[in-house]
Amino acid sequence: MEPGTVSSLSVRKPRFLALIVGSLLLAVGLGARSAGTLLVLARPLQRPDAIISLASHEWERLPAAAKLARANPAALVILTLPQPATTYNCHDCNGRLDRLQRLGVAPERVRIIPLTSPGTYGEALAARALVHRTPIHRLLIVTTPYHTRRSLAVFRSVFEGSQVEVGIEPATVSSPAQPSNWWAAPYDRAYVVYEWFAGLYYLLRYGVVPL
Repeated sequence: MEPGTVSSLSVRKPRFLALIVGSLLLAVGLGARSAGTLLVLARPLQRPDAIISLASHEWERLPAAAKLARANPAALVILTLPQPATTYNCHDCNGRLDRLQRLGVAPERVRIIPLTSPGTYGEALAARALVHRTPIHRLLIVTTPYHTRRSLAVFRSVFEGSQVEVGIEPATVSSPAQPSNWWAAPYDRAYVVYEWFAGLYYLLRYGVVPL
């Protein structure tokens, strides 16, 4: 059974629930100025073996993934494919290879992996399955800034015990996100509120504790 499932959650101490509840209260207590910035993490990796751009928000994530791929020409570029793919979970699935090629990433460097479970947790499971048959020791995640804290927590939970080092880079330059001023725009307000509730859901559903 993969780490972080409901079964493993049942044997964990209640302090994990206290951690996320405390984090939610902390965000409220610190006020609007910190609720956005607390969600954003960067954990760079030197010489990653693979760079995984999480599905959807391609206009934000693919430019950042391509920049990292150009800086690390030996790295495999991984794209996840939700089942089924919709405009909500993979906005431009059919155009991703073309986007990457225009950004300087050759199609033969790209590996597309189908998901058997939904969401970020499903992406982490699919990536771990790929690692079992591919020599990947350093995996770098690329995603939207507000999605970074939860994504890194999920991947590290799923990859626990695998000897794979996991890092993350927020797609800051190509994203409209303004974490320090998140209340000022509809995009930021919606994403920040969503991510705080998603963090609680992922704790209860998968036992994943935000970092």
